[in-house]
Amino acid sequence: MQTSHATPTPATRCSRCLGAGLGLAGLLATIIATACTPDVPLPNKYLDEADSSPCGDVTYQNFAADFFGRYCLRCHNEQLIGDTNRFDAPTGINFNTLSDVRGFQARIRLRAGVQGDMPPKLLPVPQPTDEDRMMLIRWIDCGTPES
Repeated sequence: MQTSHATPTPATRCSRCLGAGLGLAGLLATIIATACTPDVPLPNKYLDEADSSPCGDVTYQNFAADFFGRYCLRCHNEQLIGDTNRFDAPTGINFNTLSDVRGFQARIRLRAGVQGDMPPKLLPVPQPTDEDRMMLIRWIDCGTPES
């Protein structure tokens, strides 16, 4: 019994490459979509508690400076130069000072507080607890007091 081996034509080779390319593109799109979606939204009980809590004594000095130091400055730090050192955090988004934080407080509240997708789960960095995130929301909602 003879087996015939057909020589692939350029069209056959192209369709194989196109199929493989589309498969890789689909996989890449899935990875990107997964990485860009909120990872762990803050449970409603914490959001309700943050909304109804009095401002009290939550300040930048006794809470937020430490929060940003532990969870944000590994990437959002003005002393880090280049995308690789900042884990792709945009160069102009730094949280070294209270003034820096206030410039992005609405986005910080959403991304680090409510959605929970900052810091990214894909990075080997500590993650804030739900209680930390609730305190962050409360601090921002109370006007980001310094002391």
